[in-house]
Amino acid sequence: MPSPPLAADLAGISAALAALSLVATFAAAAGVFGVLRRKISPRRPDLGAPPISVLKPLCGPDEGLFENLAALARQDYPRFELILGCEDPGDPALAVAEELRLAFPEVEIRIVRNARRFGWNPKVTNLASLSGHARHELLLISDSNVRPSPGYLRALAEEMEDPRVGLVGSLLAGVGSQSFGARLENLQWSSFVASAVSSADTLSRLTRRPIVVGKSMLFRRGDLERLGGLAEVKDVLAEDYEIGRRFAAAGFRVALSPHVVAVRHERRTVAAFAERHLRWAAMRRSLSPSAYLGEALLLPTPWLLAAGAAALAASRPGLALGAAAGLAARIALDLVLSRTLARRASHPPRVVEWADLAVVPAKDCAAFALWVAGWFRRTVNWRGHLLRIGRGSRLTPVGATAPDRQLFPRPSPHPRPRSPWERGDQHELSLSCPPLPLGEGPGVRAVG
Repeated sequence: MPSPPLAADLAGISAALAALSLVATFAAAAGVFGVLRRKISPRRPDLGAPPISVLKPLCGPDEGLFENLAALARQDYPRFELILGCEDPGDPALAVAEELRLAFPEVEIRIVRNARRFGWNPKVTNLASLSGHARHELLLISDSNVRPSPGYLRALAEEMEDPRVGLVGSLLAGVGSQSFGARLENLQWSSFVASAVSSADTLSRLTRRPIVVGKSMLFRRGDLERLGGLAEVKDVLAEDYEIGRRFAAAGFRVALSPHVVAVRHERRTVAAFAERHLRWAAMRRSLSPSAYLGEALLLPTPWLLAAGAAALAASRPGLALGAAAGLAARIALDLVLSRTLARRASHPPRVVEWADLAVVPAKDCAAFALWVAGWFRRTVNWRGHLLRIGRGSRLTPVGATAPDRQLFPRPSPHPRPRSPWERGDQHELSLSCPPLPLGEGPGVRAVG
């Protein structure tokens, strides 16, 4: 038992940290509501609606995969194409893609199989393969568990009418919870992730460090090519963050659309939640240890619990009641964020249950434990490869300093086709262009 003076000091210090954490959390959440209040400027009739190539990387039969893909096929947009593909030609997600093509014969849908390895990031390998088959200048990366409302493409395209905008990201809402692990996952997306992305968007005019989540990213093919293409991020774990950083560093504005997009997690396990967020924690720590240190303040529950316990030990019931009130406010904030974002994503929010009052503190405590573990995590096991996470989230195989040259042979040089942007045609690629990944050129292997 600490001595009375020491207990009083501990109670005061923990209460101050808890109050600081609560203020930081509410300030970050205010950024979400700030984004939601934005109005998209009406479309200029002289610009029309430029066609969009939607790149849909698949890996395994995600929950509700057909409906997720069908939501894109039903978009209220005059001209777009869906390009779906897997790295593994035997992936069961390809059967769902074929089912989609049969169900929507009026939509231009192409399916790409057997993407050859392009780098250590498997998603970038898949995207490099898909982008080689895209016909339009505007490319949209949309993950397989995204289920957008019909106005999704139109809302993102309207953001791109501003010539200063180089990339458009989306505010995401976790929806579909049918298990405890899925509740943890969806709450984390609708609170911590949404708050972090919105706050970074507000501060990016000063820091030029936007946070872009790769679940939804729209950009011009030619712009990305001039920034080095996908070849620059093929061995990076945080490929979405790095792409956003490169656009901002080049002077483009990275916009965050107020059109909320649903990300579905239905029966996710607690283990899957922990593995994903531990990997992301290690990734964020490798990008900026100082910013990562500050993340602990966006998880107020552990600080509030510590403040309450210290206040009781010091016989200071007023502080204990303040900590309890702070915890209640924290729970209410998460539930309001979750319900507001789900509604804006056109997904009716779940009815709040008594169990939800315990899920928020459990989520914060689990996330805090993963934050601590993220300081020590240095490797990731991805598709059977044990990879080391280096500075800037760069990936290298454990026991090596560079990718295996037999896996990544150097081809003979060949000229890179000019992008439509370079030719003055910003709308569509010529169908005669060979299927090359973004950033293709001498020293980078084509993946078909």
